[in-house]
Amino acid sequence: MPDENKMDSNAEKDVDANIAVAVATDESVGAGKIARSIEKANPVILLLFMILIMVAVLAVINLRGNGSAKPGIGPDDPVMAALKADVDARRSELNRQRMAMGLPPLEGGSEPIEDIAERLKNDTDTLVGLAGRFQQMLGDKDAEISRSNSEVLNLEKRWQHLSLENSRLQSEMNRAFLAASEADQLKRLVTDMQAQRDALSLELADTRAKLADAAGSVNADDYGDLQRRYDETLRSKAFFENRVNELESLLNKTELFAKSENELLPAAVELFRRLRKLEGMKDSDLTTEYSKLGVELGANVLHTLDFKTGSSELSPEEMAQLAHIVEDDAPDGDLTLIIGYASKTGDPVANEKLSSDRATIAAEHFSTLKRPGQNVQAVYLGQTDRFSSRVPERNQICEVWRIRKK
Repeated sequence: MPDENKMDSNAEKDVDANIAVAVATDESVGAGKIARSIEKANPVILLLFMILIMVAVLAVINLRGNGSAKPGIGPDDPVMAALKADVDARRSELNRQRMAMGLPPLEGGSEPIEDIAERLKNDTDTLVGLAGRFQQMLGDKDAEISRSNSEVLNLEKRWQHLSLENSRLQSEMNRAFLAASEADQLKRLVTDMQAQRDALSLELADTRAKLADAAGSVNADDYGDLQRRYDETLRSKAFFENRVNELESLLNKTELFAKSENELLPAAVELFRRLRKLEGMKDSDLTTEYSKLGVELGANVLHTLDFKTGSSELSPEEMAQLAHIVEDDAPDGDLTLIIGYASKTGDPVANEKLSSDRATIAAEHFSTLKRPGQNVQAVYLGQTDRFSSRVPERNQICEVWRIRKK
């Protein structure tokens, strides 16, 4: 029986030793795997993992040193020696990381596990605080980057708006140059035609005089020739008079319609500029701005002409309204400015032409009715939703403005 008990005790010791070796080996291998998996991680995370590993290893050593291990495992045991060497290596690596981060190194020896744990806890709290501050700094940096990106987007939008505005102004300037050239050509043609008409009038008068003088002294053939020349001169005179009237009408139409701000009469320039900036305003703000135009520029809307979709024809009611304005609401010396609009439905280019046609036709009708002292001019602002964003037909209009003479 004693031998059996002794054998059982030895077997138990062997089993316990094998378990301890397996545990130590597993702990060492597990720690090594964890350390290798986080080698590429953030130094703060790496240090935290190293601290946890040290605490776990020291706890195991402390428990075994306090008698939790089997009697056969002592200080000179190979397993304990391997664990001690591994702990020393971990401590050296941990101290190197701590020194790199400005923390004091951990001391070895017989320092109680409670002190080590307390120090490790304090270091962990410090690192957590640093990590929190780093996180806050990253959040502030992200917010700053977001603000910078927002500013960049705003600058990009402004640049695009300025580019579009520059293109529009360049286009208006080109049209103004072309219109000025056309007007100069028309003026020269009118002058030439008037000169030819005057020359024909003189020739006609001379022919009449000759016919009167030769009425009783020439034969029938000569008189017939003079009569034919006289008739041809009359026809030429009529042709040139009609041509002069056509050119004068075209010239008046050119001066009547302003294709751009540069062609507007001086009294209308500021009103046109300020109306162009009212797109996208609320109804309340729009009413306020219109009131300011009346106070600051002496300008007010006399009437709004309505047009059918896609049409620039004046209805009989609108013609009668224009006649009423000419008669009662447009004093001599004031400027009547007719501004054409179109809704945003359909093709923008076609809408731009439609708004100009509406203003031109209204101004031409007004011009046929006006007195010599009354002034009228037409211009367009293209498509809009200023007057209603829900009902497009309310934007198919012409505004008839009165600008008081200063």
